[in-house]
Amino acid sequence: MEKRRMLGFGNSPQEALAASLLVMVLVGIFASGLMRWRRLMLPTDLLMPVALLAAYWLVYNKVPAFPPVGAVNKVFYAIVIGTAVGFAVEIAAQRAVRVVSLFQPVAAAFYIGLPRLGVATWEVVAAAMAGVAIMWFILRETSVRAEDDVRRGGVVAVFALGFAPIALLGASSSSFQLCLMLAAGCLGIFLVHIINPVFRFGGASSTGALGGLISVAYTVVLITRKADLLAIAILGFCVVLPVFSEGICRMLGVSRQFPRLFVHVALAVLPAALAVAVAFLDYGSSFPV
Repeated sequence: MEKRRMLGFGNSPQEALAASLLVMVLVGIFASGLMRWRRLMLPTDLLMPVALLAAYWLVYNKVPAFPPVGAVNKVFYAIVIGTAVGFAVEIAAQRAVRVVSLFQPVAAAFYIGLPRLGVATWEVVAAAMAGVAIMWFILRETSVRAEDDVRRGGVVAVFALGFAPIALLGASSSSFQLCLMLAAGCLGIFLVHIINPVFRFGGASSTGALGGLISVAYTVVLITRKADLLAIAILGFCVVLPVFSEGICRMLGVSRQFPRLFVHVALAVLPAALAVAVAFLDYGSSFPV
């Protein structure tokens, strides 16, 4: 099990984690609220990847040397490069965001899974295809409404929250913390955008935040190789079921913005909760806490 000390919060690992989660929520509220007040929609695209980078710093308290050695250090640069490329594409050629985003999981899988290429190439390819599928399901809609961007971000937050215990089961306490902190940061970010949102889930959010989260998952699946594959398979449905939210809302006669958002995120929460339950049940009474 990986052991990391987070930056000076609390007297115990649990207290440090709780304090870091609170900081992520509060900073997310402040930064997102400031941008909403100033009506700065495009820069909100940077909020989620910056939250993931802040979580990385809180967990590891370092910026890895370049070129990075080891999967954990590679994750940092996957987030940084993904954010820079995604935001540049968002500004220069918005229509190309989806193409670049779908390429990112493949590049990250081969970058992080490089040590596995010689012995289990099929594992790296399978992980890359799974990453592409996750990215495609979240970006499948072409709508540019801020409401829909909040939905996409909400699903990413749920995915991070659901993957956290799976990462802990996969012998990666640092990935567990990263996922929880990203989810906490997203909670703060989206609290001020639930009603009449001013938020953009664009290139930086796609390749930096979602792509970075997928990269974190690769370290557990490809490197530690102790992840519960059944739980991961179930978790994958948290990006599939929300596809049906609009149809369900029409069937239920739900037309207002917040209830539609609730239904969308709830469809992601259900399989995520089931995946967490499966992870706990498979590990048994000695699940690490």
